[in-house]
Amino acid sequence: MPSGTKKRRNPRNRASTSPYKADVQTKSDKKSKSKKRPEKPKGSVTYPMIFAGPMRRLYAFTIDFGLIMMIIYAIAPAANGNMFSDEAVAPDLIFFFGYFIIPTILWGRTPGKWVAGIVVVDSDGRTPGPAAIPREMIGKLVSFLAVGIGILWLIPDKKHQGWHDKIAGTFVVDNPYSGGPQFMKDFFKLGEKKEEDTDDSDSPDDEEETVASSGEDDVSK
Repeated sequence: MPSGTKKRRNPRNRASTSPYKADVQTKSDKKSKSKKRPEKPKGSVTYPMIFAGPMRRLYAFTIDFGLIMMIIYAIAPAANGNMFSDEAVAPDLIFFFGYFIIPTILWGRTPGKWVAGIVVVDSDGRTPGPAAIPREMIGKLVSFLAVGIGILWLIPDKKHQGWHDKIAGTFVVDNPYSGGPQFMKDFFKLGEKKEEDTDDSDSPDDEEETVASSGEDDVSK
């Protein structure tokens, strides 16, 4: 073989330098990372102010209502009128207090809200604590007595607050750290938005400046 000739490489063994494959892999990696549930930080948690839409709140209410009905039908026959009857007002109040108020004070969510992946927070994005008491007892009573208008108010409201939320100064937001099946959460994520819409993409002015600067660089070359 002449010394001046170069040995040809087998094109099958040549490493692919196509940017398309790398781009596809990057998108798939980003997609898998976006579906992965983030780990809940230790200590006090500040939840993102992404307001839960009416569909997800209805989803949570349906689960809570179903669980309560199951408990009533399971306990009432064995309670002999000591619970869930006209003569057992005090035990019934204690039961509902324990189901709705205590979990909302401690964790900001009932079992239904946990499955739906939503949580009750204050204006700082933290669980409401004692503010859950006026929300659940006074606010919801007022909302239901007003022929349900106080509950339906969350549909047109920009931050999806019902009257009970406005009375207590609370919000119902997305809980990225817990919840039921992701496809169910995504299905009911309708009408949800952040308190402050932050656009990661560049503004039109920035894009124009970028195009102009790149044009100047091309001319200088």
